[in-house]
Amino acid sequence: MPADMKNIIGETFVKMVARKGIDKITVKALIEECHISRQTFYYHFQDIMDVLEWCVRQETNALVKESLNAEDLQTALQIFISFNTEHFSWFQKLMDSHRRAQIESLLVDAVKTYMIEMSRHSHSDLYVNYEDMDVLLQFNACGLVGVLLEYGKTSKTSPKDPEKLSRQLEQIISGQFLHLGPDSKR
Repeated sequence: MPADMKNIIGETFVKMVARKGIDKITVKALIEECHISRQTFYYHFQDIMDVLEWCVRQETNALVKESLNAEDLQTALQIFISFNTEHFSWFQKLMDSHRRAQIESLLVDAVKTYMIEMSRHSHSDLYVNYEDMDVLLQFNACGLVGVLLEYGKTSKTSPKDPEKLSRQLEQIISGQFLHLGPDSKR
C-alpha cells in the first residue's frame, strides 16, 4: 500500500467533485475509483466530509507557504485571488451542494487559518487582544469568502482585475479603507 494513500484518496476526490459535485460522491464510489478497500478508506478518513476537510487543509497550507514568499500583502492577496479564480468551478460545485452550510463554514475556517498564519509571519506592530482578534478574523474571513465567491461568479461574465481587487482587499484588511478620503486612489 502506497505511503501517500491519503493523497491518492484526496486527489481522486477532488477530481470526482470537479466532474459531478460532492452530493453524488459516496464512499463506495470513491473507493471504487481509487481501487482500494473500504477498510483502507476508513483507516484514513471517517467519511466524505472528512476527505473534503483534509483536502481544504492541504490547499490552505500550500497557499500559506506560497503567500509567505510574497513580497507584500497585496501580492499575497493576488496569490489567494488567483487560487480562487483557478478553482472557482470546483468551489461552485461545493456551494451547490445540499451541504452548503457545512462547506461555507469550512471555507470560512480555512480563510481564518490562512489569515492567522499570514499574520503570525507579518512584521506588524499592531497589537489586538485575543477577543477582538477573534471577531476581526471572523468578520474578515466571512467577508473574504463572500467577496471571492461573488468575484468568481462575475469574472466569468465580465473579466475582473485581480490586482485592483487585491489592492482593495489589502486596504480593507489593513484598516486603510476606513481612512481613505475622497481624493484617494481607488
